[in-house]
Amino acid sequence: MKNKSSHRAPGLKASIVGIFLVLFADVLGAAIEPPDLEDKSDLKKAERKVIQVLIDTYGGTDWSQVTDHLDSYPDDAGNPNVMVVPLSLGNAYLNRYHAMGDAGDFDRALQYFELVAGKHELWGKRWLTPGVVHYLVVSVNRLRKDCEDYTPLPQVPRKRIKVLWKKVLRILKLEADFRLTVELPYAPYISCFTGDTKAEENAWEATLFAAASNFLPDDPAAAAWDEKARLLAYNAITRPSDPPDKSGTKTCTVGEDLTLSNHGLSPNPYYAGATLFLLTQGALTYRLTNRAIPEEFTHNIEEFYVKYTSYLSGDLSWLVPSDPEGDATLFPFRFDSKLEKEAVTQKVIRGYLWKPTKPVPVMGTGSDLWEAIQNSKVVFYYLMSSYLWQVPSPSPCYEVRFKQPKGVSR
Repeated sequence: MKNKSSHRAPGLKASIVGIFLVLFADVLGAAIEPPDLEDKSDLKKAERKVIQVLIDTYGGTDWSQVTDHLDSYPDDAGNPNVMVVPLSLGNAYLNRYHAMGDAGDFDRALQYFELVAGKHELWGKRWLTPGVVHYLVVSVNRLRKDCEDYTPLPQVPRKRIKVLWKKVLRILKLEADFRLTVELPYAPYISCFTGDTKAEENAWEATLFAAASNFLPDDPAAAAWDEKARLLAYNAITRPSDPPDKSGTKTCTVGEDLTLSNHGLSPNPYYAGATLFLLTQGALTYRLTNRAIPEEFTHNIEEFYVKYTSYLSGDLSWLVPSDPEGDATLFPFRFDSKLEKEAVTQKVIRGYLWKPTKPVPVMGTGSDLWEAIQNSKVVFYYLMSSYLWQVPSPSPCYEVRFKQPKGVSR
C-alpha cells in the first residue's frame, strides 16, 4: 500500500547547481538483503547487479526477427528506440568485463556497439535519434577511457576501437550538423498549457549538441553546437514568467508552479523525471571531457526537482498517475545521494528493471520488444544519471589501454 505522504520535505531541498559543480571539480531475487551503500565502490557494485539483470533476461535471446524487421522497415520513426537495447546490452557486458576480466565480455560489448554504428542508416536523422547518438558516443568512449583494471588492450581490439571511434565521431558530426538545420526549440514554444510539453524534446536535443561540442571541440561548427546545446537546455524547463533565451525565443514548458504536463496527465511524474535525466545526460559529456557544465543545464532544475520529489512516496512509488508506468527507482540521480542509494537498493531487492520479465528465447516485434526497450532504458538511466558520474574525470585509462606493450612492434 502506498504511503500517501510526500517522500521528501521542502527542507531537504539540495542545491543541485552546486552539486553539479562538485561533480565536475548473479540473478537477483526478492529475498536479497538490502546492500550497504555507504561506500562508493559498494554503490557501483550494486548498480552492476541491477544492470546485470538485462544480460540475465536477454543475453541468450535470438534477435533475428527484430533485425529482419529493421531491415524491412528502414525508415520507421521508432527504430532509434530499438537501438537502446544493443547499446544497453553492450554496456552491461562492459560492466561485467570490468568486474570479472573476461575478454569475451569485452568483445561482446564491442560487437554490440559496432552493430549500432553499422546500422546508422536505419535509425539516423529522425525524431528519437539525438539521445541514441549521445548514448552511442558515450558508450564507445567507455571502451577507450572508462576502465577499472588499467590493463593494455590486445592489438586487434585496440584497432577495432580506433576504427569504431572514427565512425562514431562521423555519425555525431553528421547528426549535429543536420540538427542545426531543424527549427529548434520545438514548436509550439508555449507548450506548458497543452498537456503535451516540449520539455523532454528540448532536453534530448541538447544532449546531442552537448556531445558534439565536447567530443569534437576542434570542428568548425563546435561553437554553434555549444550555443545550441545551451539554448535548448535553458528551454527544457521554462515557466510562463521566465525571460526569453539568449536568442530572444520565449518558451514555456511547465506551469508557474513547475508542474509538467504530458500525455494528457498533469502532472506526469515519468516525464518530469525523464526531463531531469536528459539534462543530467547532457551535462555528463562536459564532465567526461573535463569541461565546466554550463549554467543553462541547471536552469530551474533545483526548484523543478523539489516539485518532482513531491510526487514520491516512502517506497519511491509515485503518488499520482503516470504514463508510461514506473516509479522513482527508474532515476537514481547522482545529485541527490539519498534518493540515489534508495533507488539502487530498491532495484537490487526487487530484482527487475522496468517490470518483472522472464528470459526471452526468441524476440518478436510486439509487446516483448516494447518491454525489452523499457528494460534497456532503465540501464540507460542508471548509467547516465549515476554510474558514469562515478568515473574519475579526467580518466587515465586511455593512455593505459592504448599504450604499446614493451617488446611488441607496431
